[in-house]
Amino acid sequence: MNGKIHCAHCDHVLAEAGEPALHRALTRRGDVAKAGPQVRAGVPAFIRAAVEFRQKLCPGCHTALLTEVAAVDDVATRETTLTTPSD
Repeated sequence: MNGKIHCAHCDHVLAEAGEPALHRALTRRGDVAKAGPQVRAGVPAFIRAAVEFRQKLCPGCHTALLTEVAAVDDVATRETTLTTPSD
């Protein structure tokens, strides 16, 4: 669709052509407990940094598009590269 990235559920534009994927997505942040009971934060043997739950949501329908637990100081989310099939 003209290089734009759309939500599969509601067709809301998540990124225009040339913008990073999920550029227009909403970001929800919170305590790691929101990731579920299987995820525990602050276990010193594994990580000393403060961590948080992050979720990228469609602004149109609030469908979760990306969920991660990351260090609070780590402001860069995962890079997503989308390519179009060659003709």
